[in-house]
Amino acid sequence: MQVVLASHGRLAEGMKDTLGIILGELPDLTTLCAYVDPDITLAQQVKDVLARKVPGEEMLVVTDLFGGSVNNEFMAALAENNFTLVCGMNMPLLVEILSDANPDLAAVRAAVDSCRDSIMVCNDLLDVGQDCGEDF
Repeated sequence: MQVVLASHGRLAEGMKDTLGIILGELPDLTTLCAYVDPDITLAQQVKDVLARKVPGEEMLVVTDLFGGSVNNEFMAALAENNFTLVCGMNMPLLVEILSDANPDLAAVRAAVDSCRDSIMVCNDLLDVGQDCGEDF
């Protein structure tokens, strides 16, 4: 599966860099960093990303912010292009999806569901004496 991380600014590149530390090399992972080159429009970047989709292969696009311009541009492209779009990019979600050798739509949906609980105020865990998890 081709995976594209798309963000305002260079967040997507930072996520890719961190994923490389955690999971190793990910050759099917690419990024779209919007608004970093004034000579390239977001619409053109999205068009270019979708043009690189390999026929017959699934593509997953993960954006940073629902309702933001990056997500909205991909939303507009959904009608004419076959890819899966997920918003709310975060490290636990990406690690879960990319740890699967060949994630399908069901695996992506399961990752989204399970990662909703990964956002928390850790101070609350200390108040009840819970373990905050392992170090990487």
